[in-house]
Amino acid sequence: MWEKFSKMYREKNQLSLLTWAYAIISIAVVIMAGLIALINQSVGVAILIIPLVAIAAMCANVIVWSLIRFLLQTYETKEKAKQRAAKRAVKKSKS
Repeated sequence: MWEKFSKMYREKNQLSLLTWAYAIISIAVVIMAGLIALINQSVGVAILIIPLVAIAAMCANVIVWSLIRFLLQTYETKEKAKQRAAKRAVKKSKS
């Protein structure tokens, strides 16, 4: 499991790492809340708010990450098109 995470880190796949981190934290807190609920039900239920907030934060991060990647890819595509047009113009002027 750690090898998979280290591979994702080396490949700079931060979104996957972030998603896994939120999932692990959420699952751990749900288990902890369940154990605490065996002792004191109201405290265990109150702790369940933490994974809900983590899931909401993960969703927000995924949306923002997707928007940023989309904007960067759009910008890169436009820049590549400009560079190709400039190269064509240089070739035409030389001919």
